[in-house]
Amino acid sequence: MDMKKILRKRPRYAIACAGVLAVASAFIHPFGLKTNSSRPLLSGADVDPAVVRILEKSCQNCHSERTEWPWYSYIAPMSWLIEKDVHEARSHMNLSRWDEYDAQKQHDLLAELAAVVRSRRMPLSRYILLHPGDKPSPDEFERIYQWTRAERRRLTSLASAHSAAPADAGVAR
Repeated sequence: MDMKKILRKRPRYAIACAGVLAVASAFIHPFGLKTNSSRPLLSGADVDPAVVRILEKSCQNCHSERTEWPWYSYIAPMSWLIEKDVHEARSHMNLSRWDEYDAQKQHDLLAELAAVVRSRRMPLSRYILLHPGDKPSPDEFERIYQWTRAERRRLTSLASAHSAAPADAGVAR
């Protein structure tokens, strides 16, 4: 085969190789397989259903196991970036596994959540760029913030009651 024929076929080979790589990339998951569960968000927390709806809209895609994976999350390298973000977000705070955190960890996460909501650092701007309808309104940010404060107070009072209970139990009457 002469060189001119090879050069003319090069674009077809490149396109074929790119297609094979695109299909193969759907099977490469450096951060684990895309798994979902139907576990409720914030199980065990005292949370207003309106706050749950806001968290479902704005937080669950990254911070829970109820991620809705868009079509582009199956094509590398975008898939790897999205999987990395979700993996990191879940490892930081997983709303689907809330009941597995001890009270102190829940308290700490609520304090951090209050801070990022108050400063509007979450959701990340790159997430909002692709999901503009998921950005909470100012009222929704405030509602989440107020809930985090109330839930931290509830956890603190539960801890106080729990620590006082054993002392009272041993007192003779």
